[in-house]
Amino acid sequence: MISIRLIFRSKIVWAIILILAFYIVFLFSDKYARILQLKEDIKELESEIQDLKAKNESLAEEIELLKSDKYIEKIAREELGLGKPNEIILKTTEK
Repeated sequence: MISIRLIFRSKIVWAIILILAFYIVFLFSDKYARILQLKEDIKELESEIQDLKAKNESLAEEIELLKSDKYIEKIAREELGLGKPNEIILKTTEK
């Protein structure tokens, strides 16, 4: 019977083991690089989500302001020249 020592003394066996080791390292390094890239993408997307949430809150506040009676009255007076009933509006002209 062939002993284990004789098998490991063969250069072909060591070459096969070395090739398998490099192949395994290559596979894992490729996957590890992909994992690092995905983690970076996740961080970027989380940052973008935070920015969009802040923008969403800002727009919600602006919507509430635009819905307020005080703002609507201001726009009606300044841009449309409207006034309350029985109110006299004076307009001046500049030369």
